[in-house]
Amino acid sequence: MSSSTTNNTSDMEIPTIFGLPGVTPTFDPSVTDVVPTMHTSSYPAINPALNPLLSQAGKTVLITGATAGIGFAMAKSFVTASASKVIITGRRQERLDEAVGLLRQHAKELRKQTEVEGEVVDVLILNAVGEMAAGGLCEEGGRTTVEVWAKLEANLRGPMRNTELFMKQGKDRQKFLINISTASAHVSFPEYSPALASSPEYGFTKATAGLFFRYIAQRSDPEKMQVVSIHPGTIYSELWQRLGVEKSVLPFDDISLPADFAVWAATKEARFIHGRFVWVNWDVEELKAKYAERFKQDAELFRFGVCGLAGSNLHVVQ
Repeated sequence: MSSSTTNNTSDMEIPTIFGLPGVTPTFDPSVTDVVPTMHTSSYPAINPALNPLLSQAGKTVLITGATAGIGFAMAKSFVTASASKVIITGRRQERLDEAVGLLRQHAKELRKQTEVEGEVVDVLILNAVGEMAAGGLCEEGGRTTVEVWAKLEANLRGPMRNTELFMKQGKDRQKFLINISTASAHVSFPEYSPALASSPEYGFTKATAGLFFRYIAQRSDPEKMQVVSIHPGTIYSELWQRLGVEKSVLPFDDISLPADFAVWAATKEARFIHGRFVWVNWDVEELKAKYAERFKQDAELFRFGVCGLAGSNLHVVQ
């Protein structure tokens, strides 16, 4: 069970990432006025083992990039939520086989009838990603157009193609599409994190994908296809290990948080955030209480676009 916390980074050793401090001691990502409570791990409202409203019974779920990390944890949560079938994809066959075996064992331990393998899909989670790399865009010594374009292939073209296939199958079934985005798509200033600012290729390509999913959502009836983009929190992964960052150095979120949030986002409970971008850390009950009605009046809030401008008359947001 998580609660509202203020992570004190001032006494922490600040790790070096890409030759730059990963997080500045003056910025605390747990402090926000979006909602009162910021979570760092799963909690009852989004936990499928505790909330029967999140049941995925009868649904087939496809998760890309799910052999480890966030994607694998999401697959486990959908098994916990009694999904009829969970399909996962990955780059390496041996890791895919291992992940399938672990998910089947998880289902067996919970006495779930979930099959882990493909057919018509009800829930699509786009989690596969081209990871961040240091270097400015197109500048001397930075990332070249060829390198940036390759990242666009991973972070935009791949999800776009999967979305196209998803939208064209099972037309009479309710669909749920979840785009795993990143805070890097909207936070790129050095005062937040010099490390993120030093690798704009990642945020740029994920922001481009976020804009694509905004347009998909605008043309989608949420009763037929519900679309949500999420920042999955800061999860300790193989990337951090390769960068030499120890888990104890930063206030990482527990992987249960994005895993269970994805299950919640694939239900009608999350209908009010259709087309929006949200952080998994935000308490969903507080989010609904504070913003459900406001979203009906504000078409731009928490959507990818130009900051400060809203509406057809281009009025400035105060």
